[in-house]
Amino acid sequence: MTGTAGTPMRMAAFEHVRRLGEVHDHLTATELKPGFVFKGERIPLINPQRGIFKPQQMRFLLSIKTVFPKPGGKVWYDDQRGPPVDFRWRRDD
Repeated sequence: MTGTAGTPMRMAAFEHVRRLGEVHDHLTATELKPGFVFKGERIPLINPQRGIFKPQQMRFLLSIKTVFPKPGGKVWYDDQRGPPVDFRWRRDD
């Protein structure tokens, strides 16, 4: 599934995450690890070893989580300085 087929899959991924957010106060790897089902196939949402992730079924990246610094820890990315950023997807890239 590549090309424009990725758009419905990406929309399904974010809809699944939205529904999880309605049930859980904070989403952790535990809630995201099972992934979701799209057209009868399990699609992973995260890879525990990688932050930025691309499921093999998609042509482009699907990044659901970000890194939060520990109190007093080193800040590696600009989005660690404030409240979580509300990233939105644009097309398949």
